[in-house]
Amino acid sequence: MKENRITWVDIAKYICIMCVMNAHLESSTDPLIAIYEPFFLTLFFFSSGYVYSFTDNFVHFFRKKVAQLFVPWLVFSVANILVAQVFSFTAHNPLGIELFWNMMQIRGHGDGLWFVAALFIAFIPFFFLICWYEKTSIRLKRWWLLGISLFLSLLSNIYAIIMDPALLPWNDIALPWHLEYIFIAMFFMVLGYLFRAEFEVRFNKYNTLITRCVVWGIYLCAVLFREEITYNDSLNILVTYVCQLLGVAAVISVCKILPPNKMVLYIGQNTLLCFALHGKVYSLLQVVIRRCLPGLYSAILADTLCSSLFSLLLTVVLSLILIIPIWIINRWFPFLVGRRRIIEHKPV
Repeated sequence: MKENRITWVDIAKYICIMCVMNAHLESSTDPLIAIYEPFFLTLFFFSSGYVYSFTDNFVHFFRKKVAQLFVPWLVFSVANILVAQVFSFTAHNPLGIELFWNMMQIRGHGDGLWFVAALFIAFIPFFFLICWYEKTSIRLKRWWLLGISLFLSLLSNIYAIIMDPALLPWNDIALPWHLEYIFIAMFFMVLGYLFRAEFEVRFNKYNTLITRCVVWGIYLCAVLFREEITYNDSLNILVTYVCQLLGVAAVISVCKILPPNKMVLYIGQNTLLCFALHGKVYSLLQVVIRRCLPGLYSAILADTLCSSLFSLLLTVVLSLILIIPIWIINRWFPFLVGRRRIIEHKPV
């Protein structure tokens, strides 16, 4: 890969995709998920905004996102559906129904690669908002950008509260192509963009051992508070934002100081492929474990601590297995993820 990579971003993306894969395992536990649930998706959006290079050419921008996000989503989502028709460990609908719901992209209704689709859609309003930010000369424009994106994000949350799911044919508040989620995703993308442009130097200055411990301590307390209390919708929104922001800050503070590791960086650079490919692999692993070690596996699942530790180990094993198909795709089919094939020139 010839892109100019940012090490801490790849480490952060590695952590996030490991959390995504862990969350899908049957051995993962509620206490474990509660720790990473506030940041493991929002940090993906944050990093997408962070690495975004401004352009005011919408056609060029749109073509790039089609190649990097839409085409991979279409190829791998359809491929997963086709494979599931002949090889699957769970029940599935007929092919036509599966393809229909995939094209509808309604969260929770057959949208296996929903995150890629949501990111693709969120990039469109993000583009126009960043264009306004870069071209405007008004005072305190960074705070205007932050305020506008936060306001739109709150509207998405308000929609989720007041919308009657019975009004939609699928009896859910989710909208096609994740339109109900679009501004929440965009808010964290804006945060990432502003962080790099305006706040990163200050963040690095205060990223000491003491501040990291304080931020992580506050974050874990906030997560515990969120899990233990009962509150109304308004307080729920507030606590969710606080946990998400603290979680993002806490993980970034650690990623900034972690030494690079080739395996970690490679997975971090290929999170889209991990997201697209891990489903069948973890299903196969779980089937093999259930059949080979039924008694031991049941005992592990019955114990929260053992199950949590086992799920973490299984996630690492899963990531190592995925390196093989990821390497094959990057080597011979990079166009599937919007990359160019690297041609090695041998010396004459």
